[in-house]
Amino acid sequence: MSVPSLDLIPAFHAVMQHGSLSAAARALGLAQPTVRRQVEALEAELGTQLFTRAANGLTPTGMAQTLLPLAASVLAEAAALGRVASAEAEALDGVVRITSSRVVAGHVLPSLIEEMRRDAPGLRFEVAATDRAEDLTRRAADIAIRFTAPRQQALVAVRLPDCAVGLFAAPTLDTGAPGTPWQDLPFVADDREDVILPALAAAGVEAPRSIALRCDDPLAQIAAIGAGVGVGFCQVKLAGRLGLRRVAPQIVHPMPVWLVVHEDQARIARIAFVFARLKSALRHLL
Repeated sequence: MSVPSLDLIPAFHAVMQHGSLSAAARALGLAQPTVRRQVEALEAELGTQLFTRAANGLTPTGMAQTLLPLAASVLAEAAALGRVASAEAEALDGVVRITSSRVVAGHVLPSLIEEMRRDAPGLRFEVAATDRAEDLTRRAADIAIRFTAPRQQALVAVRLPDCAVGLFAAPTLDTGAPGTPWQDLPFVADDREDVILPALAAAGVEAPRSIALRCDDPLAQIAAIGAGVGVGFCQVKLAGRLGLRRVAPQIVHPMPVWLVVHEDQARIARIAFVFARLKSALRHLL
């Protein structure tokens, strides 16, 4: 069997990710008929049907679901090839892709990227803001900031000081009379992930009695805490920068922090530069 045309894969991947030809076309900056032709051409090359057609749009077949992670891997490898080729190995020039949690991407990385860009103007950055662990062995990113220990081989991992997480509230939140238990205050919890309340129970901590908001997005949780919706969990150092007030300081959860890079990437000057700067700065920011 011949290798399918690589320029057809983005159309298939975009339709799978966005759910329709029109949405995929917008994401790719192409005309909808072009995306349709590329999907049909890929089906012809592979000799299999990827979507069933109906009046209400396209429905992925089982084969499409099977091929999706492979297509994502191909695109990630192609993007990595472009990043590696974007600059000389010894120059502080080119693209560095960092993956981190959404909270770190939103509240920690922007100022660090601005500082690194100021000191090395030739650098350009991509940030994959996700709470899933990107696969560095497949070059989904150059550098990862993780809160779980890496398990893949061929990675250089540096353990940073633990990131402390505690309970916080906005200064505007009415916490009642002195000595009022925090459990009597409105609380910001997660929703379908259902991690926070079971973790409190596992630690032997009495549960809050009034849930004001449930949301699985950590950025939205922090925004709600800052707006005075209720008490909730936040990284201690970040809470200090946001002007939040500590509640129940005896409750603290240390999260391990790892800075990770693929051993091959670690020898490229621009990636080594960013890795070293992150290693120094994150010790004080997380």
